[in-house]
Amino acid sequence: MEKGYINHFDFLKGYGFIRRDKGRDLIFSSDELPESHSLIEIPKGLKVEFETIKTKKGLRAIKISIL
Repeated sequence: MEKGYINHFDFLKGYGFIRRDKGRDLIFSSDELPESHSLIEIPKGLKVEFETIKTKKGLRAIKISIL
């Protein structure tokens, strides 16, 4: 599991970016957020833990947990 923080989140579009502790920013889908969090409650700077997968468009964050 990697760690980072929410750098940007657009609840209307349903995606955002995580700034990793090491490496480039990753895109994530709102579907990867824990169900206990409302999409509107995701502030910039929120610390998270996540896994990554490789897609045709590059790395993507999955299985996001709020720290």
